Amino acid sequence: MPPAPPRDDEARAADFDPVPTRQRHDGWTPDKQVDFIEALAETGCVDHAARAVAMSPTAAYRLRARADAQSFRAAWDHALEYAVSRLSDAVISRAIHGVARPVFFQGEQIGERRYYDERLAMFILRTRDSMRYGRWIDQMAATRHPEAPPLGLARAVHRLADDAWADALGGPRPCTQIVFPRTRIEKPDPDAEEAALLAEHDDDIKRMQNLMWEAEERADAAEEALARARRADAPAKGEGDGA
Repeated sequence: MPPAPPRDDEARAADFDPVPTRQRHDGWTPDKQVDFIEALAETGCVDHAARAVAMSPTAAYRLRARADAQSFRAAWDHALEYAVSRLSDAVISRAIHGVARPVFFQGEQIGERRYYDERLAMFILRTRDSMRYGRWIDQMAATRHPEAPPLGLARAVHRLADDAWADALGGPRPCTQIVFPRTRIEKPDPDAEEAALLAEHDDDIKRMQNLMWEAEERADAAEEALARARRADAPAKGEGDGA
């Protein structure tokens, strides 16, 4: 005859090794230790967990401090980690769904308004999706092709047309990958930035010099043309005077 399956409390007690204590109805029995750990994981509060098993927080800390309570301490730590994960889920839910607050008019509640905490949402994004929203990106610079959006759209439309024609003609779709213009994210080099600014400044100076030289050349050309016109007019006037 196969052995009977363990009862629920026996299965829970086997999750970790309870601290061996003297068997007292008001002491830390194995079941009470397991119940305390489960309550601690549920509430994340030692006071509440101890109260749930009719024990004091001081007694719980005293049991934890015993030399033979390694398994109990490990279960305690894991219970708190689980409670933190539940808290994380609750905080994310608040950031996504907001918090409902009642709206009163003349002393009576007439509805509620949902508030969204943008700072909480940004904090979650920075910690849970640091690759996109981490603080490190504040020190980075993004560069991409100036025509990246239209180029990417054109490539996507061409690929869509190729797929549509392949489906219409009963042929295979193209297997080539669509390559979109990439955005490069890199930490700016202060020396390179300074060099770029100096180069831009030099370019501005060169452009101003070229404009000045062009203006001087045009002025010289205008003076020379005016001088030629005067020399051309001088003989004509002399001939007229002699006549």
